[in-house]
Amino acid sequence: MYTTLRLIHVIAGIFVGGTYLFLVPFLEPRLRRLGPAISSSVMSVLMPRLSTVTGASFVVLFGTGTAMTLMIRQGNLGQLVTTTWGWVILVGIIATLTICVIGFGIITPTGIRLEKLSRSIKGRDPKPEEGQRLHQLSAKIEKLSRINFVFVVIAIATMVVARYF
Repeated sequence: MYTTLRLIHVIAGIFVGGTYLFLVPFLEPRLRRLGPAISSSVMSVLMPRLSTVTGASFVVLFGTGTAMTLMIRQGNLGQLVTTTWGWVILVGIIATLTICVIGFGIITPTGIRLEKLSRSIKGRDPKPEEGQRLHQLSAKIEKLSRINFVFVVIAIATMVVARYF
């Protein structure tokens, strides 16, 4: 059972982490250089599906991680604060929850607002206030994505390192 949970956990983690590791340092900077019209078109096609699948993967990732933690420590969660392994896992859990809050609690709603605004001005030049709002929303997503990227790296590192404690 544990091996199956671990396999599912790793696959979900690769999907979630890999998505961020590709989007933030590679795809998003190149799309920005191509301009808002292309960037907006590509992201509006990718993000609805990607957000859904990433959300589902997060649920699987967190569920399997919780189940494995309980199995490894026979339900003794006190070890999360009394052992090196526990502290490493705790940091990973906090990083994972932070990713979820920033990603789904802030970035996704901001992206939805950006998409709606982009659709409302499709086929015409944006008014100055619309252009400013587009820029603000894009900048917010960019900044938060970079922050989340750091938490993704922390979460991946802690889960890899925890295995050796």
